[in-house]
Formats: sequence, structure tokens, C-alpha cells
Amino acid sequence: MSSDVLAIIARHDPTRWTGTLRRRAKIDLPFDASRVPEGVPLLFDTTVYIDQLKGELPKAIVSLISSRTIFHATPALAEIAVTVGALNPTDERTKRTLKPILETLERIPLQRVISPPNETWLEAAVIAGILARTQGVAKEARRKFLNDTLLFLMAEESGAILISRNSRDIDLLLQMKAGVGVLLYQKRM
Repeated sequence: MSSDVLAIIARHDPTRWTGTLRRRAKIDLPFDASRVPEGVPLLFDTTVYIDQLKGELPKAIVSLISSRTIFHATPALAEIAVTVGALNPTDERTKRTLKPILETLERIPLQRVISPPNETWLEAAVIAGILARTQGVAKEARRKFLNDTLLFLMAEESGAILISRNSRDIDLLLQMKAGVGVLLYQKRM
């Protein structure tokens, strides 16, 4: 295990990252669905599931999704599934809220679900820690970047394009590790 950690630290040397990363203008980020290469699979951030359930995905994203192989990452599915346990069972709205969430989770084919291996967890933790430090995230919120970093690295490893509405955090990840396939979007209003 220690050799994995040492290799990860060598790749992402925390001492190189001392200043706060500045978020870039949206025009400098990958928001153009037409630039996604043909045949490349997609990996959803949690925001895609949420916006899909609410009918707030932009048409370009819906069109892209309908023509591609979709991978589903366990960290994103866990973020959705936590709602199942978190909703108050005595609240009359819970049943209405849970139904589409459960239907979404049940429709996902198991052969399309991917999980991060141990080394990816470690790499994501190191990168998330660097981001937490450089962006001034409070100690108790250090894990803020962990799931986004996991999904980002999983997209790279699987050869997929990560689709996300979270342009603020994904921008920072792209500055740390350029070249990972990402497509950002703004939800339809």
C-alpha cells in the first residue's frame, strides 16, 4: 500500500500547490456538447441524475446521453442513495420524492456500474486534500472535493467523458490535471 501512496504523491506533489487556484471564466471551460468525440462513453456526476429527475437537463445533454454508452459511478449513486435514508419517513412528501429516485437506481444496469479501485481512492484523497488546503476549506469540511475528484479520476480511467453541472469544482480539478474528458452544462430553467 505504501508504494501506491508514494507514487501518488510523486504524481501530485503537494509542495507544488501552495497558492489558491483561481476559477476561470465559463468561456474557458468545456461547455460545448458538440465537441465530445463520437463513440466516447459518458460518466454522470450526481448533478446529472438530479437535473434529469427534475427535467432540467439541457437538450444538448439529453441528446448526447441518448446516443452514448453510459457508465454509472458508485460515488455518484451513493450520493443519490443517501437521500433514501435521509428523508423523513413521516413526512407526506417523502413517498413522492423517493419514487423517482428508487426508479432511477433500479433502472441502472449493473454491468454499467463502475467502482473506484483502492489506488483511485488514495489519489482522489490526495488531490482533494490539496484542493481543500489551497482553496481554504475549513478542516471539518476537508472531504468537500472527494467525490468530485473520484468521479473525475474514474472518467479518466474508464476513458469516459464526465458530465457535470459543478463547473466551480471541476474547473479546479482540470487545472490540477488537464486532459481529463469533461463536459460541463448549466441546467435548463
